[in-house]
Amino acid sequence: MNIYVSRDGQTFGPYTSDQAREFLKTGQLLATDFALYEGETEWKTLSSLFDVPEQSIPEPVVEHSPAQVHSSEAQPLGNSQAANKKKRVRAKKGAKVKMNKGQSVIVTQEKGLVSRIISTIIVFGVTCVLVCGAVAGLYFAFPSKVSPVLQKFGVSFEEEKITDENTEKAEVQDPANPLDISLNDEDWQRLRSTSVILLATDKGDGFRVISPPDEQQGLNDDDLEALIPISSRIRSLDLTYAEITDLGITTLSKFENLERLYLEGNKKVTVQGINQLKNLKNLTYLNLVRVKLNDELIDLLISMENLREIYLYETGLSEDSISRLTDERPKVFVNGG
Repeated sequence: MNIYVSRDGQTFGPYTSDQAREFLKTGQLLATDFALYEGETEWKTLSSLFDVPEQSIPEPVVEHSPAQVHSSEAQPLGNSQAANKKKRVRAKKGAKVKMNKGQSVIVTQEKGLVSRIISTIIVFGVTCVLVCGAVAGLYFAFPSKVSPVLQKFGVSFEEEKITDENTEKAEVQDPANPLDISLNDEDWQRLRSTSVILLATDKGDGFRVISPPDEQQGLNDDDLEALIPISSRIRSLDLTYAEITDLGITTLSKFENLERLYLEGNKKVTVQGINQLKNLKNLTYLNLVRVKLNDELIDLLISMENLREIYLYETGLSEDSISRLTDERPKVFVNGG
């Protein structure tokens, strides 16, 4: 049964119970938000609706470093104070997204150019002062021991040495840990420009990607392009009420390891776009709820042999077409509404 959520006079949804519980766990929905089941009239808090005490809902920890992002908290919807505390992450030679099972990463919008320049100058200046002070202190305290070490790095207090080092930006690698992915600076900055939410799968074998429930921040076709460098690690992609078109579906056809896809409420997706998904051999779950389609879709779904769950209610498909799908694919769970 679908659930509607209300906060500050605004209503969001509908969400399925599983989606609402997931958003509650990740902090997108709050235990104090009011909610009701579709068809009911009495609003209750989410904590009482799910019989979950507010204090039992964990809050993920946000950690940032200049070169790595290990994990961070999924920011609650509408929490402007928490949003103001987000710290900017920038890697000079690249950035590394590294997550542990059960933790999440939110890629946030970058600050303005002026703020970036000021922050960089301050951090660089303070770091230089601390490092130079420590090195100088060690040198004057133990000159005979420190000097040979400094000379190995091309540093000498007796004469100036200039060294030229050719550095390369880190390229996308294929690491042993599926949640440990290196991105070059350009790809990282592009990913940061989206509002995408990254979560670890329950098995820890890849990412779950969620589009923010706020329609003004929902992912679009360009945002999907930014996900391509990590596409091989994406197992689940929730694009509920996003702004995806058939062009974005073409991009999704490159996500070769995608297993679950939610396209609920995307009004610009057509049968021609969904046809691009037929080559995704690992796709087992497909949610097309409230996507306006026609009966041509049925032959396509029948041909996608790896599908095990299909949700089709409020798609405009006839009962005869849905019955034909269930007859042709008896082992597939089909929810036609």
